[in-house]
Amino acid sequence: YMGNSINIAGKNRFLTSNLMFSITEYFIENNSDSSKINYAIDQLESNILVLKQGGKISEIDLKPLPSEFLDDWYNIYQKWRLLKSLTNPIMKENQIINPAMLFTTTTTTSSTTENEIDTFIKTIQTGALPLVNSSNVLVTKLGEHAKNSSQHSIFLHVLFALLNIGVISAFVIYLSKKILKPIFALTTATSAITKGNLDVSVKIKGNDELSRLSQSFNVMVNSIKNFITKQNELTKKLEKANEELQYKYLIKEEFINVASHELRTPIQSILGLSELLHFSTIKNITNI
Repeated sequence: YMGNSINIAGKNRFLTSNLMFSITEYFIENNSDSSKINYAIDQLESNILVLKQGGKISEIDLKPLPSEFLDDWYNIYQKWRLLKSLTNPIMKENQIINPAMLFTTTTTTSSTTENEIDTFIKTIQTGALPLVNSSNVLVTKLGEHAKNSSQHSIFLHVLFALLNIGVISAFVIYLSKKILKPIFALTTATSAITKGNLDVSVKIKGNDELSRLSQSFNVMVNSIKNFITKQNELTKKLEKANEELQYKYLIKEEFINVASHELRTPIQSILGLSELLHFSTIKNITNI
């Protein structure tokens, strides 16, 4: 919309030049065709009014001129009124009169009339120049305003992009923490288990895959603890049974030693007497 306002404000210069061309052409051709001048005046005036109040002109939609430019618009409007008043000599009840009737006096000569027409045209041209300059001023200010607005808009876009990046980054960090926290807890618990500490558990609430994995991990750890507990109990029972076997083995050995000792004493006597009897029998047989 600001660009459209710049275009319409710049169009004032073209329409002013068009009005000057129509007036000049009117005098050069020396005719009473008022349509071109009327059309040029209506176009320029409509263009100036629409520039302030907004609307649609030349298939361009305009918003009302911002308040900070109204002083410049009033300056243009005053210059337009002055230019319009300069055209009054060729107007009579809003109708263009014949050029030959403009400068008729009792002493009018052809050269005098041409000089007066030239002077009149130059006067209108002089009055049109401030209107063109005022339009240039407004176009320049609107352009600067559009440039500043564009820069401000770019700044806002950049700021908004940075905010978006910040929000997205925060969201990504939040999701990362939400996802990585249970993974980190599982990793820490696994490291503790590899070191022999089974008194660990992963406390994760929720119903997602990581929560179910954490629950399965806790069930696995409890199963391992129960298995190790039972294994320790069986080991203790085996150790106790082994101790009892060792004790019985010692008793058996002691019994065998005692029995062997007790049996060896009478057997030695019997063996000695048997050998003595054996030698005596052999000797008696030899003597016979």
